[in-house]
Amino acid sequence: MNWSFAMMMRMTRALSALCRLLALFLAVCLPLLAPAAAATDDQIQFRSLAGAYLAARIADAGKDIGSAAAFYRAAHKADPDNVRLLERSVILTAANGDFDIALELSARLVKDVPASRVARLLRAVSAIRGKTYAGAIGEIEKSGNGVLAKLTNALLTAWAQYGQGDAGKALATIDAVEGDDWYEPFKLLHGGYIAMAAGETDEGLKRLRQAFEQDRNAVRIAEAYARALAQSGQSDEAVVILEDFLTRFPDNALVRATLVEIEAGGKIHAAIRTPAQGVAEALTGLGAAIGQEGGLELSAFYIRAGLFLEPDIAGGLAALTLANILDSNGLGEDAIAVLEAIDVKAPFRPLGLLRAAIALNRIERIEDAERAFKESISRDPGDIQAYIAYGNMLRGRERYTESSDIYSEAVERIGTPARSDWTLFYFRGITYERAKQWDKAEADFKTALELFPDQPLVLNYLGYSWVDMGVNLEPALDMIRKAVELRPNDGYIVDSLGWAYYRLGRFDDAASELERAVSLRADDPIINDHLGDAYWQTGRILEAQFQWRHARDLGAKPPELTLIEKKIEAGRLILPDAENGVPNKDDALLDLTLEKPIELASAASLYTVQAGQSLWRIAEEVLGQGAAYSRIFDANGDRIGKADQLQPGMQIRIPDGR
Repeated sequence: MNWSFAMMMRMTRALSALCRLLALFLAVCLPLLAPAAAATDDQIQFRSLAGAYLAARIADAGKDIGSAAAFYRAAHKADPDNVRLLERSVILTAANGDFDIALELSARLVKDVPASRVARLLRAVSAIRGKTYAGAIGEIEKSGNGVLAKLTNALLTAWAQYGQGDAGKALATIDAVEGDDWYEPFKLLHGGYIAMAAGETDEGLKRLRQAFEQDRNAVRIAEAYARALAQSGQSDEAVVILEDFLTRFPDNALVRATLVEIEAGGKIHAAIRTPAQGVAEALTGLGAAIGQEGGLELSAFYIRAGLFLEPDIAGGLAALTLANILDSNGLGEDAIAVLEAIDVKAPFRPLGLLRAAIALNRIERIEDAERAFKESISRDPGDIQAYIAYGNMLRGRERYTESSDIYSEAVERIGTPARSDWTLFYFRGITYERAKQWDKAEADFKTALELFPDQPLVLNYLGYSWVDMGVNLEPALDMIRKAVELRPNDGYIVDSLGWAYYRLGRFDDAASELERAVSLRADDPIINDHLGDAYWQTGRILEAQFQWRHARDLGAKPPELTLIEKKIEAGRLILPDAENGVPNKDDALLDLTLEKPIELASAASLYTVQAGQSLWRIAEEVLGQGAAYSRIFDANGDRIGKADQLQPGMQIRIPDGR
C-alpha cells in the first residue's frame, strides 16, 4: 500500500544505493538448502558455531526473517563477543516484531557499539513509548548519522521535544534539518502535525497546505490537511479535497472514513495528537518508502517499530503496507498474522481481511479464507471487489453455483452498472458457462461488451464459444480477430483465433496462427496440442506427433491429457467424443487469479495516452479496475518516473494476461 507515488518515488530513488548495499550483504552464495523453519531460542541447538551461523545465513538469504533472527541469536550465544552477529540479531529480531528480545539485545549492543543506529533507534522508541522524552533525546544524540538516520533522528527528536511541552523547539528542529528533496514532504507533514497538536492552527494549516500542494496523492497528507481545514471551520473545503482524492483513489477506506466524520458535523480531531502517534507515523511512512525499493528487512524494521508504538496507526494502513511487503517476499503466513491483527474498528480492517483471505486461499487454508471473505463483506458490504475476489476463489475451485451466487449479490449491490463493472458480468458469465447455463452466460458476456465495447477478453471468450458451438460464425470470427488486434502479443487470444480457424476447416490459417501462439506461449500444453491437430490436418504428420508429445510432456491434465495420450498411442488424430471428454476452452485464459483479477503477463501491448488521462483512468479502461494502476506503473519503470508524469501522446505498456 503506497502513501503516494510522488512522495515514495522521490525517497526511494535516494535510498536505492542504501538498499542495494543491504541486498549485497544479504545475498550470499550458499548451497541450495531450504530455509529452516522458524524456531524459538530454546528449541535451537547446534553442535558448533559454524552450524548456527550457516543456518542463519541460509535463512537470511531466503528472506526468512523469523528463522534468521533466531539462528543469529543462537550463533551469538555461541560467540558472545561477535558484534556483527549481535547487530544482525537486533535488526532481524525487531523486523520480526519481537521487541522485548530486541530491546534486551540492544542494551548489550550499545555497550560494544555506542553509536549503533539500530540499537539507539529501538531504545529511543521504547523511551517514547514510556513517555520518557529526555531519555529518547539522549538515545538519539548518541546515534550515528547517515542519509536515512539524519531525517529519522530529527523527526523523533522533534516529537520528543513536543512531548516535553516545547512545540516551538520541535518545529525549529524540523526546520533545521537539511538533506535531499525527499526530506521535504516529511518535514512539512510532521511540522503540520506538531503545530496542529499544539493548537497553532494557522502555522499547521500553512505547513499542511504546502505539503498538499507538493503531493496531492499522499493519503496521509490529504487526510491531515482536510482535518486541519475542518478544525479551522473550513469543512466545505475539506470535503472538496477528500472527494477529489476519492475520484482518483475511490477505494481508500481512510479517506472515506474521514469524509464521513467531517460531513457528520461533530468535533474533528487532528490526525496525530501524541508523540507516540507522531513517531509511529514517521517510522511507518519511512518504512513504506524503503519497501518500495525492495528493502525487506529495513522496511520491516521501521514499520514494526512504528506498530510497536501504535498498532493501529493510519487506520490500519501501516499494517497493510507491512503485510504487502512480507507477502511479496514470500512470507505469506507472517503477512496473514499482521492483517488479522488490524483492529476491528480500523477503517482498513475490511481490506485487511480481504487480503488475508486471498493469502489464506493461496496456502490452501480454505475454511479460514472463506471466513475472512465473509467477514470482509459483512464489514463493508459496498466493497464490490470483495465479492469479486470471493467469487473468483470459488470459481477457481470449480464451485460454480456458489461463485455465481456471490457475483449476483454484487450485481444487486451496484444498481446501474458502470463501465468498470464489466469484469463482474464477465466473471459471472464464465461460471454460468462452466455450469452449462449458456443462455445466462451469453447474456452476461453481451452485457460486459455493452459496458466495455471491444474488451478483448470478452470478445475472445464469447467469439470462441460461438465458434465452438458452431453458431454465429462470421461475427464470432470478427470478434476474435478484433481481440487479437487489440492484444497481438497475448498467446492465449492468438490461440483462440487459430482454433477458430481450425473449427471452421481453415487448417492452413489455423496452423499459421497456432504457430504464432506457440511462439508466444511455448510452455502451454493446450496450445501445443492445438498446433499438433492443425499440423495433422495439413499433412505434417511427424510435426503433429512431436507437438502432441510435447503437449503431454509440458504437463497437460485430464480431460485433455486423455485425448492427447490416445493420439500419441494411435499415431494419428483422434477427434474428441463423449467418452474422451470434449476439452473446455483453455482454463488459463479464463482463470484470472485472486490477487490480480486481471492477471498481468510479461508480454505487453502499447497504449497511447490521451489528454487528461491518469494511470487510474487508463487502468479502469483497459484492465477494468482503477486499482490496477500500480501494475501499469510497474510495467513502465523505464518510461514513467512518477505516476503524475503522463503526457498526451506518450506510449506505455499495458501488461497482457490471461
